Amino acid sequence: MERKFFILLVSAFLVSSFCGCTVVYEYAPAREEVKIAPAEQELARKLLQAFIENDAAGFVKLLPESMSSKFTEEAFAETRKAVIESVGEPMGYSYLTTLELAPLHPQIWKVRFRRSNVNNSKEFTSEVLFKVVTGMANGQEAVVTAFHFL
Repeated sequence: MERKFFILLVSAFLVSSFCGCTVVYEYAPAREEVKIAPAEQELARKLLQAFIENDAAGFVKLLPESMSSKFTEEAFAETRKAVIESVGEPMGYSYLTTLELAPLHPQIWKVRFRRSNVNNSKEFTSEVLFKVVTGMANGQEAVVTAFHFL
């Protein structure tokens, strides 16, 4: 009796192991390219250019008043110093893509940094992603709503 019960138990285990259901999820394909106003992309480019040129006043001037009251020129200097200590001196950037997040437009940029090793004998570069979220205020003026290195 115990042997029949054992065989029945093993058989039930094997049958249940091999009869799993397959689940197929269907996802909407990603859009090829999100269309944004040229002014939004230009605003993000100016923001990065000000960062690279260490232009705190120019950087803060590009921010809306609600952000510039918190992210001051002093905060810019501290942030830039921390980034340089972490990945090196910024030397260039390039636009990668804009993500879909209506009505805002998260833009992803690649920023290249240069630094030398501890002995200053060899120079090398690093690349870091930078996200800047833009939108159109009243449908007319491009504004920055957020930014940070990823």
